[in-house]
Amino acid sequence: MKKRLRTSVGAPRATTGLILAVCIACLSVALCSAGASAVSPRARIAAPHFACSGPNSANVPCHFATPNGNVRCLWTPKPDNVACERVAFRRGFRLDPTGRAKPISLNLKRRGETLPTDQQVVFPHSLSCQDTDTTMTCNQDFGLGEFKLGPKISHGA
Repeated sequence: MKKRLRTSVGAPRATTGLILAVCIACLSVALCSAGASAVSPRARIAAPHFACSGPNSANVPCHFATPNGNVRCLWTPKPDNVACERVAFRRGFRLDPTGRAKPISLNLKRRGETLPTDQQVVFPHSLSCQDTDTTMTCNQDFGLGEFKLGPKISHGA
């Protein structure tokens, strides 16, 4: 007696559904890629911009600010220091690689480059600054000097 193989009637439907799902996924990827191609080729190749990192940046002063714009800063190569101010209160601090942060009077008219949120800018001689949307923290990488300026924060050490 011959055995008959039983085939499920639902099997072709399941395979058809799987093929249909794969085709929809491929089509959606193709459509997303087509939308991205509307951007110019030059914009797609462009690398993310880092503040104070242009040509000859080690010898040129750099102005930068928080994304919110409430804290403005200036790094100067000679004398090597970072000075920042809270714009609303004109309260500022200066930090150099050899000492602690000192309170100063500062009035920076120019906003300079707006940093992306949470970017760290590193300067020669172990100085660096990191921002959030509204605060700026600058410190000596291998020392004790630092300051932090923000809406409810204004202290130096």
